[in-house]
Amino acid sequence: MPDFGAYSAHMDTIRIALVTIHASEGSEAVPLGAACVASALKADPVLKDRISILLIEAFPSEPAPLLARRIQAFRPHAVGFSLYLWNREASVAAAALLVRMPDAAASVVAIPEFAGSAAFGGNRPFLFAGGPDATARPEGLSADAGGPFDFIVRGEGEAAVVALFRAFATDGNALAGGLQACSESVPGLDLATLTSPWLDGTLDPAQRDGVLWELARGCPFACSYCFESKGERRVRYFPQERIDAELAAFENASLEGKGVKSVFVLDPTFNADKDRARRMLDRIASKKSNMHFHFEVRAETLDRGLAKRFAAIGASIQIGLQSSDPVVCSLVGRKLEKGLFASRIGLLNDEGAVFGLDLIYGLPGDKLEGWFQSLDFALGLYPNNLDLFRLAVLPGTELWDRAAELGLDHDHDAPYLVRSTPLFPATALDKAERLSRATDLFYNKGRAVAWFNQVLSPLGVRPSIFLDDFARFMERVPQTARAGYMDPSNPVGLESLQLAYLDARFEEAEMEYLLPAIWDTVRFHGAWGRALVEGIATDIEFYYDPDEVLGPDALDLETFVSLAERHSGLYRMEPTEGQPELVRR
Repeated sequence: MPDFGAYSAHMDTIRIALVTIHASEGSEAVPLGAACVASALKADPVLKDRISILLIEAFPSEPAPLLARRIQAFRPHAVGFSLYLWNREASVAAAALLVRMPDAAASVVAIPEFAGSAAFGGNRPFLFAGGPDATARPEGLSADAGGPFDFIVRGEGEAAVVALFRAFATDGNALAGGLQACSESVPGLDLATLTSPWLDGTLDPAQRDGVLWELARGCPFACSYCFESKGERRVRYFPQERIDAELAAFENASLEGKGVKSVFVLDPTFNADKDRARRMLDRIASKKSNMHFHFEVRAETLDRGLAKRFAAIGASIQIGLQSSDPVVCSLVGRKLEKGLFASRIGLLNDEGAVFGLDLIYGLPGDKLEGWFQSLDFALGLYPNNLDLFRLAVLPGTELWDRAAELGLDHDHDAPYLVRSTPLFPATALDKAERLSRATDLFYNKGRAVAWFNQVLSPLGVRPSIFLDDFARFMERVPQTARAGYMDPSNPVGLESLQLAYLDARFEEAEMEYLLPAIWDTVRFHGAWGRALVEGIATDIEFYYDPDEVLGPDALDLETFVSLAERHSGLYRMEPTEGQPELVRR
């Protein structure tokens, strides 16, 4: 290691670029990890007057050369990349270009013996990487292993990166020690010692439609497919004073109309401590803004009080089910009591809370029929959405370590998807993926939750079979017609596709007499959703009195149609400041 003692004394300001390549555009695209590191660097008494930090955000659509040039324009002395499973390849590509770019670094002092090598004073910036994927799979990233990075930050990066740049700023001879500090994962930082990027100006909530709100780190559970599977199995909470101040900052930005429409709460088991969860929800309920909150919760620890509070603030809740088979759940470190799970979800439905469920196909011990059964169980709980995933065997998890033992054939590069298991061969996984895509299209994007089980009931068919047949139906639709249904400029295109499939199914079952009531129901809910979310007005020709066909008597469609009289009429669903309004034309 060269002598850096003379070099550090000459450097007035260290310019650091922290780069995040988001998975996609949207309100959740916030560089929180990089911002937390930046905030820690700016708060350090030794570094705060010696550094200049720029957060650089990118998306997968941006070519690596363009991103590298954007980074180069800052002329940084050091560049850090946040590595996640979706951006590892793109980040490595951009970093590799920085290695080769001429005059990429703002060299204040040239150190002859270090010219062209990896550190300050050379002809390129010092490159480092951190984040979940760097922590879990550092192989191949560092320069000595053929990668572009000079060192890898493992685990929580705030303290390690501060230690590194203190070494750079104060004593160049301490560089080796700084590198060593950064390369070792230091678990369990005291969260009370960390500054908030939302409060120190690193991130401005007024410039963000959505914010990531970190309340805690860690998880008390040990699901073997999750990074926490080998963690401490404890939860560390940020101080309440910080949390309250961040919430106030979000509210102020929202009330001023400058940002923060959505708040994504980063706490993987928000209701692990139910008393704390109640207090947090009460604080949120006392605020005046209309921010939408999204939480991850554990179903088994829900109670009616929590369900009421979630519904009262209009929050969205995401709940991990993963599989409806208790044996499969046990093989990945989860416990499932189906009756208890369903009863807790029932509380959310009783209170009108909005919730979604997560399901994973390809888990150890699962098979294709089990996936169909899991989908049936989940849809029977009336979720507002379903997130359906092929199993990812992530580095750093217990499943990654036991993959050979469990017979999991999987990709060894991101996104690490399973290819086959002893009970779930590749062809079956492809069928599960086809079913999952069909479910996402028909149920999620088609906003079918309000009518799905009601309309399926007369057919007497399992939801999974109905949706699998929809996948086959889609394959028979001519390409030009399919493009018309899926045209984003046609707001009722997907609804028309749903109705075409329903027509075919009910005609095949010789139950065409139910279709006018089904058309009324589907078109009403589609129009209501478009008015509420997109602000689009829709004309609807009803075959029955809307108050009747949308009332409780129509939950049994066969009985309703046998008793109700037709009352045709033209109506318009109008978007309003509150709930959409149905007006007779």
